[in-house]
Amino acid sequence: MANISQRSEPTCVVRTTLSTQTLDQLLGWLKNGTFKPGSKLPSQNELVERFGVSRTGIREALQMMAVLNLIDIRPGTGCFVKRVSTEYIVHADVLGILLEKEAILEVIETRKIIESGIAAMATKRARAEDFWAMEDVLTQVDRAIQRGDSVAVIAPEFHYAVAKATHNAVLAKLVRSFTHLMAKAGDLLENSVEDLAVFKQHELTSHQYLYEVIRAGDPEKSCQAMIDHISYSEDLIVNAFKAAEAVECGI
Repeated sequence: MANISQRSEPTCVVRTTLSTQTLDQLLGWLKNGTFKPGSKLPSQNELVERFGVSRTGIREALQMMAVLNLIDIRPGTGCFVKRVSTEYIVHADVLGILLEKEAILEVIETRKIIESGIAAMATKRARAEDFWAMEDVLTQVDRAIQRGDSVAVIAPEFHYAVAKATHNAVLAKLVRSFTHLMAKAGDLLENSVEDLAVFKQHELTSHQYLYEVIRAGDPEKSCQAMIDHISYSEDLIVNAFKAAEAVECGI
């Protein structure tokens, strides 16, 4: 019998991740002018070889670009870049997140249930090295802020560190499967908040507060703190989706 702890993430999660990562790379080509309006994109076979992704992942990424009105898919001929404004291309990566809206909102709902219990368990089981791992993520967030970099990819790592502090491999893998969509949501927020500096600072202080509560050793407070933390992010994300949808309708 296979060891559960060694199994990979669910296929649907892996496929979604690969498709959206491929979409990001294709959008990059349009942004930097590698492929100009009217030009033909490489064939699916060439993209499979270049990105190391399955044909399904390539096909889904191209379909996302077609939905965003960035390319024209001509059966038997290929995919051609449409003539759209530069501003549209700049915002396309944000609009692409709308294609994952349902998945992101479902992950948030799941996280409130799962991670609240994880926080309580981590309070009881965390060792010194686990707190060091959490502190390391907080330091990375702080340094990213000082450099003016995004914290969207870093912040989810704190939640993974908390999950690892439970010393339950299944819970850790479950939270790890969320981190890509969490980072996507973070990207959306960083592109939609009115004051980016204030938002990033709140990301740091809110995670510092979670760390302090978990370290204080009160499982009930840790549980509630995690629920409050995720609920706050949920409100911001729902508002960001509304704003992004308004942008899409206005284009």
